[in-house]
Amino acid sequence: MSFLATYRRLLLAGAAVVAVALGVVIFAAHDARHRILQALGPRTTVGSISLNYPTVTLRDVHVAASDAPGAWPANEEFDAREVTVDITAASLWAYRRGEPLAIADVRVRDGTLVMLRTPDHLTLLPALRDTSRAQAAALQASQAVAPGETATALVIEHMSFERMAVDLHDATLPDGKTHKLRFEQVHGTVSGLALPKLAQPMTLDLQGVLRGVERDGQVAIKGSLAPAAHDANLAIRLAGVDVVALQPYLLKFGERAVRHGTLDLSMDASVANRQVHAPGQLTIAGLEFGDAEGGTFAGVERRAVLATLKRDGRIALKFTLEGRTDDPKFKLDESLALRVAAGLGETVGVSVKGVVEGVGSAIKGLLGGKGDKPAR
Repeated sequence: MSFLATYRRLLLAGAAVVAVALGVVIFAAHDARHRILQALGPRTTVGSISLNYPTVTLRDVHVAASDAPGAWPANEEFDAREVTVDITAASLWAYRRGEPLAIADVRVRDGTLVMLRTPDHLTLLPALRDTSRAQAAALQASQAVAPGETATALVIEHMSFERMAVDLHDATLPDGKTHKLRFEQVHGTVSGLALPKLAQPMTLDLQGVLRGVERDGQVAIKGSLAPAAHDANLAIRLAGVDVVALQPYLLKFGERAVRHGTLDLSMDASVANRQVHAPGQLTIAGLEFGDAEGGTFAGVERRAVLATLKRDGRIALKFTLEGRTDDPKFKLDESLALRVAAGLGETVGVSVKGVVEGVGSAIKGLLGGKGDKPAR
């Protein structure tokens, strides 16, 4: 066989390999597009999709809220100008064999996420969770899941956020009204999400700005969280947060309004084997009330609070929250509020025995639902 003939055969073989590889890439790209849209669920609309294997880019993404009356506090659960998703052919083939759909990386830019806090839960993206539950049911047999357990349908190894906003609608306040907290410039990462159960620990590193009436404050959350197991190890920091924006949490029902003030908080919260240990420090500065009359602030006499502020320029107190989440007598909201309110009373020199609502409610309003219920 001549050298030229051998060379031609090699070229043909190489071209065939390239053609097959190209076909696999094209198939994988289009399959990735289909699987991603499938995972997003029927209430999701996408303006445009571009494929550049292994990346799928979705633009103008919107997840509509349920049309059931009162089911959601906004018209949409989520929107983003751009979502890019990296998913490989290997993960797609594994999914076809009955394994969870594994996505290596998701990047979300320029959008809004809506969350709803009710007495039992902190809910976000219910459309995605409902879709993953349905897919998990279909995968139940292939994953050899024990009876009563839930199969994993979707694994997101890494997510990053840029220029996002978060609207937290809180429907747990004593006056029955829903209070909205607006976070902007939210950025950071979340890793290790396994839907729908969220049984595996996931890591968080998120920062943002809490919008206020007079000023904006900085918020940061970093650590790990396993919602299904009720385990957590989180460092929570608030700096320069507007007290006016938080006064629905700071004031007991019937107390008069706050005119000015800032709040700083640092808390390191851990939950292991259902045991809570959360030491922290809270500082309030520049506090002014809407009138000069008497009354109380977080259950403490305002005259004592103002006297302490006049003397020290601020109120700084330490607290430690401890208890078991499986103890029916232990409620995260009430226990945290009692610890902080008691610390406030000790700082200003008065007794607040029996107070279970007050300054601590500001913290629980930012953290989510009760201690014995996971986010959903």
